[in-house]
Amino acid sequence: MKKILFGLLFTVFATSSAPAQEDDDDASTPGPKKCPETQASTVFVADKSGNRQKGSAERLREAHTNAQNQGWDFKDLEIYIEDGDLQGFFVTYIRPHPCNG
Repeated sequence: MKKILFGLLFTVFATSSAPAQEDDDDASTPGPKKCPETQASTVFVADKSGNRQKGSAERLREAHTNAQNQGWDFKDLEIYIEDGDLQGFFVTYIRPHPCNG
């Protein structure tokens, strides 16, 4: 299960590095394209039913550690509840956009 979670995290991080699209208004202006200040990535960390303290907390810690190792900083966490049951967490990370570094 950990391999699936890390594979999902890696896939999300790897595919999120595409530059943000510019507005149509800026397309008519000649010159270099603007680079966004930061890029963001949101990942879903599933709840491990029946063992929330060692399950979900451990998974969130692993997600944070993995993100930090790739240069991402924690931005936000949203709890996902469906039909009164905890399903997991949407965690958003940010980092400076590569074209600014």
